[in-house]
Amino acid sequence: MERGKNERQAQAVTGTILNKRDEILLEANKLFHKKGYNGTSMQDIADRVNLLKGSLYHHFSSKEELLFELINESIDRLLLVTGQIFERTDLGTREKLRELIKQHVLHLTGSNESLLIATNELDKLSEKHRESYSAKRKEYSKFWREVLEEGIQNGEFPPTDIGLTSLAIRGMINWLVEWYKQEGTYKSEYIADHFSNLVCDMMLAKIHVEKK
Repeated sequence: MERGKNERQAQAVTGTILNKRDEILLEANKLFHKKGYNGTSMQDIADRVNLLKGSLYHHFSSKEELLFELINESIDRLLLVTGQIFERTDLGTREKLRELIKQHVLHLTGSNESLLIATNELDKLSEKHRESYSAKRKEYSKFWREVLEEGIQNGEFPPTDIGLTSLAIRGMINWLVEWYKQEGTYKSEYIADHFSNLVCDMMLAKIHVEKK
């Protein structure tokens, strides 16, 4: 009985720590977005989550670690979703690309503040953390190149410069962080459908393949 009680207590404590950690990340994200990384202090973050400044360091060793966690968590989620798309055997090449585009759009529109931070504050990371993030971005870019190469090889897509096309598609999507507003005219699902149709049914349409 005592052992079970101790396990439940340990689980409760762990849950509290995890929840507080998530809360810290959420509030730090808001502050970094509003005031910038340099304009935000650990005291600012501690005040927002009702902690003493010293207690904040039990969760994160530094402000830079907080920034890295925010940026890293965002790219990790994107890699996870992208990996799941590639594992699906029911999707053809064109549908894989369509899903890649949709998920990239939904990711950006769902975590707009985090992506702006990743864009504007990347230089604030330590060299080690920048290299870690850069490696994950390269891994993500590889998915896009692979699906385009596969589509060209199997005749789904017209011959094109794979690297430049990948950059063009993602550049179009990434610009969302500059103009998308949740309360704006265009809803995220509509944008995801429109962008995927624009690329898959127009830019890389089969008609261009048949004309070659």
